[in-house]
Amino acid sequence: MKRFLALFAAFLLFIACAPTKAQALFPSECFPIERLPAALRPRAEEVLLKLLDSEGLYTVIGGMKPMSGGFVNLTFSAEKPDTAKLEELRQVLGALHCGESLRCDLLVFHTVNSGKRYAEAVAFSRPAVSTLTRTYESYFAPLGATPSADPLEIALTVEHLEGASRNRGLGYLYGYPKSAVDFFVAGQEEYAVTKKITPRDFRQIPTFGRETGSFVYAVPKGAPETDEDRQLKAKAGRILAEYKKRRERFVGPGKPGIVALLRDWFTNAKGECAPENAKF
Repeated sequence: MKRFLALFAAFLLFIACAPTKAQALFPSECFPIERLPAALRPRAEEVLLKLLDSEGLYTVIGGMKPMSGGFVNLTFSAEKPDTAKLEELRQVLGALHCGESLRCDLLVFHTVNSGKRYAEAVAFSRPAVSTLTRTYESYFAPLGATPSADPLEIALTVEHLEGASRNRGLGYLYGYPKSAVDFFVAGQEEYAVTKKITPRDFRQIPTFGRETGSFVYAVPKGAPETDEDRQLKAKAGRILAEYKKRRERFVGPGKPGIVALLRDWFTNAKGECAPENAKF
């Protein structure tokens, strides 16, 4: 009996630790903008294209960046808010998901500047966020962030922190190398004391929309390129090259559009649609 229980426990542990299979969806269930009111569907296509043309591409494809943001943003009065635009954007973002792996949300920042509050659209690769909480458990666990936690909940928790803790968490979520996050946090702490910016260089990873200034992170001045820098740039290069080919085929007057592009990219030979199926 004891041997049976031991074997059964080992089996349960194997199941718990086994890689999760991609959720099998019909293509129409991935980015289901057809469920939106007709007036909002063009807006959904527009927002999704902005996401893919930015560094958000590396969240949607490959999960290089667990979280991406800023592809759409807005500000509103904290005292007398007009929530119509917020509600419209939330509806649009609510349709920009593919199974449990990929979703978009609206992140509202808690700081008020000049009477206004800032909000931005964000995209999450849930598997990448889950991996992040394991990789940096010593940071995320004290926040109550575990592998099955909701990504937006984690982002909001981090965003409400202050100083180095906030900067570190956002750096991890945005997919920067740990060495770059360490350098940025240390630089911010030094600046708070000396009011001098630590000399630095920047690693630039191109996107469709911009060659520089999109997916970018700081490193110490004169620091040699690391293996991790090269690997990030190489993987992003493969993703961007494939996106450019597909974008040419799908996006433009008379062409199927960005939703069709992603559904095609995500669908395997069995007709199952999931972000994990994307090849590059």
